[in-house]
Parts: sequence; C-alpha cells; structure tokens
Amino acid sequence: MREIKFRAWDGKRYTTDFFITSEGTVFKPHYDRDAEIVFDFTIEQFTGLHDKNGKEIYEGDIDEARGICVWIEEDCRWAFQEVETGHQHGLFAITGDFNIIGNIHESPELLND
Repeated sequence: MREIKFRAWDGKRYTTDFFITSEGTVFKPHYDRDAEIVFDFTIEQFTGLHDKNGKEIYEGDIDEARGICVWIEEDCRWAFQEVETGHQHGLFAITGDFNIIGNIHESPELLND
C-alpha cells in the first residue's frame, strides 16, 4: 500500500504543515494559538513513486524532458504529460528514467521554450 501524502503551495513556498478536514477545509496550524483556515493553498498529492534519484514525485513536478506529472481523472491514474505534444506516458512505467528538476510553481520557466 502506498503512503498517502500531500504538499500545499501557498503562493510563495511549499509546506506539509497543514491539515484538511473531512469536509475539505484546509487549516494551517499555529503553535502559539488556534489553527487558522487557509483559502489560497494549492494541494498536490504524492504519487507514491520516486524519481531515479529517490526524490518523491508529486503532482505538478517537472521532469528534465519537459513534462509534468498529472492526474488523469477519466482513467484514475498518474501520467507524465509532455509539454510540447500533450502525449501521456504511464508514470509507473517510466519512473526509473524520471528525473525531477522542479515543479510548476517554483520553476514555471522550465516549461517555456
């Protein structure tokens, strides 16, 4: 069974210091007072896979071949989607060659020509 993990992008940086209620409300804990509700986080899920260097692969990560890790809702699967062609490869089949070099939030320039 794979580990279920998430990370959240708050517009400036990633954090794993948050929690989500069963209703989908996102809270960011404060250790000196009560938790606060956060509305502007982008939540990304861990795929359960690692790249060839052992780095965890999350939704939105970018591979050196200029592709993005995406969730394909219709097929209920993770895929590596090429930026230029939109062609999708099954993520489970290529993780041995996958090398994460950034993500869509911290390094969007990697997706440009």
